[in-house]
Amino acid sequence: MMGPELRIYLLIIASVMAGALLGAVLIRNGWKRAFAAFGAGHVLAALGLYLALQGQPQMDGVMYAIMLSVFVLPATLGLALGGGLGWWLRRRAARQGNSHL
Repeated sequence: MMGPELRIYLLIIASVMAGALLGAVLIRNGWKRAFAAFGAGHVLAALGLYLALQGQPQMDGVMYAIMLSVFVLPATLGLALGGGLGWWLRRRAARQGNSHL
């Protein structure tokens, strides 16, 4: 049986992996504008949740802090890492002459 702490870590890892997969697919397929739109959405969501957290008393801001730390920031990190990996794979394929990838 999993403890509650392990479930939180699994959620964070899943958020990073989902963002990384999305970033790698978007960049690898050449959809730079879609990648930029997702990136901007993640940054604006993080900024909005941070600003909402600032205006709340301690207990009322817990929901915003959880959303920010468990979902938005890890997914943003994963999106950036996946985008970098997709860019690197696309560049490597172009150097090897596989321009269709």
